[in-house]
Amino acid sequence: MISTGRTDLATEFAAAKNTGISHTCYELYGEKITETVLDDSSAKAVGRQRGRYFTVQSNDSPFADGQIHALCAVLRKLLPQGKCLAVGFGNPSIAADSLGWNTARRILATSQYLASADNTEGIGNISVIRTDVSSNSGIDSCFHAEFCAENIHADYIIAIDSLICNDPEKLCTTIQLTDAGISPGSAMGTKEKRLDFSAAGVPVIAIGVPTSIEYRNSGKMYYVTPHDIDISIARYSYVISSAINRVFCPALSQSDIRMLMNYS
Repeated sequence: MISTGRTDLATEFAAAKNTGISHTCYELYGEKITETVLDDSSAKAVGRQRGRYFTVQSNDSPFADGQIHALCAVLRKLLPQGKCLAVGFGNPSIAADSLGWNTARRILATSQYLASADNTEGIGNISVIRTDVSSNSGIDSCFHAEFCAENIHADYIIAIDSLICNDPEKLCTTIQLTDAGISPGSAMGTKEKRLDFSAAGVPVIAIGVPTSIEYRNSGKMYYVTPHDIDISIARYSYVISSAINRVFCPALSQSDIRMLMNYS
């Protein structure tokens, strides 16, 4: 089998095109952070959307607390102000495509409490939905996100989904965050319409983990995932949801957040 080279990671598609796009690298909490900025010209050169791309790459022995703290730092750079709609994309029936669903399940929705609470200091406004793939629902999953964002008057969207990469070392060891939006279903080769500012009318911050590599053999496509993909999905859904909860609920202690995540 031959890898097709298809990837969602900025560190890979920028290098593959040999465009000379520069990356800023630094370390936070033991995690390697790579920041890639695509302007109009460089975005056109690589056939991608302009914006900022942050890659959080783990060391050989990933440390969950380090990943969470590093992710919090990047989220604070990317997230706008206002009300947020968090959207978990994917197919819960396919392990490699279930990152969005499993992550959204553990994000603490606060919108319903803020309307009646007396003291909301230190609690951000976030609503959460999980969308199904169009093959199950007959509706493009981006439409769910756009419809809900418009009707709850969200100021921006956080979209979580599985990604695809071409380097086995990046598989289930990398988290990418970007303000360039997302094309749901890319990890399984079933891209739906793109969800970004032009489609939703609000900023879209996408968070994803590469869970598969695409190979071609005798004209057929194959998607290869690690044998322990269910463990990786459980791990990264916990890491991503924990980071989002900490950023949105600084008034809560980490132990309170963990308790509420387990309770929900």
